[in-house]
Amino acid sequence: MKRATINRLVLVAIFAALVYALYVLPIAGPVTTLVDWAQANPVAGGFVYLVCVVLATVLFIPGSGSMMIAGYVFGFGAGTFLSAIAITLGAQCAFLVGRLIARDWVAAKVSGNRRLAAIEAGLREEAFLIVVLTRLSLVIPFNLLNYAYGITAVRGTTHLIATAAGMLVPVALYVYLGTLARDIGQILSGAATPTVLGYWILGAGIVGISLLTWVMHRAASRALERHLPTMDSDNA
Repeated sequence: MKRATINRLVLVAIFAALVYALYVLPIAGPVTTLVDWAQANPVAGGFVYLVCVVLATVLFIPGSGSMMIAGYVFGFGAGTFLSAIAITLGAQCAFLVGRLIARDWVAAKVSGNRRLAAIEAGLREEAFLIVVLTRLSLVIPFNLLNYAYGITAVRGTTHLIATAAGMLVPVALYVYLGTLARDIGQILSGAATPTVLGYWILGAGIVGISLLTWVMHRAASRALERHLPTMDSDNA
């Protein structure tokens, strides 16, 4: 099974698990309390969220779930802002760990990776664009790529700015899914009773995000292939 297909299946699984866990499992009560606290204390809640996401990114924990949580807790606008900062800082911290502390371990981990070798060659001429495209295309998993860039020739400032630019749209899409998960959860719990039109809007939102994610990854992968002809990718 291609990585792109696996990524979409994981996305669906995380979305479904978020809705189910928050309103069906016994953890619903404590989670609701935590969410209420974060919403009542946006500065403290945002800071706690930021620290947790940075640590999770450094520890190789996938970021898609944290982005959805930002949408669920803080809403679309604030959630996108916080998540974009947190994901970018987490990626930069992992980049610095790979460059300053764990260079030998990272080098051994990615040794023989043809895609990374092609990316390394492209960085010499178009570093900013290559970093942006790799963030959008996900030809290499996000968490691994953070460390891998640490042993390449890309500059730290270029990596930081390009990662922020490349992750902005994906972050917004995942955060929006989090807001949809909250809406669906409220329906399941009986806290909201939307009209038939409301159900259609929710369904259209989920389908639209799925299609946009697929189109974005595919377009970025093809653009990356044009700039790095020696690299193959898992387009679906």
